[in-house]
Amino acid sequence: MSHISPSRRDVVLGALGAGVVLTVGVDALRAQAPVKSPGLRVAHLSDMHVKPEAQNGEGYAQALDSLKKLDPQPAFIVTGGDHVMDVMQSTRERGDVQWDLYQRVLEQNTKLKVYPVLGNHDVFGWRTKTPTTLPEDTPGYGKAMAMDRLGLKRTYYSFDGGGWKFVVLDNIARRGGGYYGDLGAEQTEWLHGELDANPSKPVCIFSHIPIASLCAFFFHYGGGKTPKEFWKIGDNLMHRDSKPLIALLADHNVKLCVSGHIHLLDHVRYMGVDFVCDGAVSGGWWGGPFQECAEGYGVFDFYPDGTFDHRYVTYGWKAPK
Repeated sequence: MSHISPSRRDVVLGALGAGVVLTVGVDALRAQAPVKSPGLRVAHLSDMHVKPEAQNGEGYAQALDSLKKLDPQPAFIVTGGDHVMDVMQSTRERGDVQWDLYQRVLEQNTKLKVYPVLGNHDVFGWRTKTPTTLPEDTPGYGKAMAMDRLGLKRTYYSFDGGGWKFVVLDNIARRGGGYYGDLGAEQTEWLHGELDANPSKPVCIFSHIPIASLCAFFFHYGGGKTPKEFWKIGDNLMHRDSKPLIALLADHNVKLCVSGHIHLLDHVRYMGVDFVCDGAVSGGWWGGPFQECAEGYGVFDFYPDGTFDHRYVTYGWKAPK
């Protein structure tokens, strides 16, 4: 099990019959159980949304610099997607400006190894319609630009560390001029193979769009307001085929799924699997906290027995006025 202890202002919801426990972080998950040793420490930085304006690069540099204060230091970083502000509806020139800045800030502020996850805002050209739809033969179109900039041969992959197996998924699927959360047949078959070939190691899965999240329902773009009719959630906020996917994970040795995307912090436990959604490094897209979730990132300690600790670290960013 994880060792997340909510603060007094956090909201904890339980549904014992469904086996669901949700912790919604309002301030941050501050009160923590003592860290066990030894463990593999991993920093999860998601939703950086780097662009030249409004000191975004300085904000990301500040987040990376704050990693140096962690004791013990992370073994590596997982960047959870949306590395740049947006290339889904930008020109190639604007995309290059954003990626140049992102890479420069990363290289100048950390020497840690980075395992990237693809985010929707990292995909080039899917929504570009001005003055005309961007031709698909444009260099870097789709996921090619991000793969090149992030050094990825494939957008989904796996690796081992600390007695765990880590699986990185790409659940950014195209539909029309937009996206939704889905793996597709080829990646799903690959995931089956990865899990079947791993009979003993605990598994942690990283994706950009949450596989399960109650924050996506109650606290996202509606700002926590009561809906006029009923709660709605789009499959651009949470993975489309979550139920069969969770059944697959629960049938194997998957202990934890980590995501970003919604810029909010929550923790769901369902069918024996923990789903942690970390808030955003950029908070409300560098304009201050998003709702009640401050700019920050997740720190995980993984233990060979399949348990883990998690805390959300805020690093003191103040949006420029």
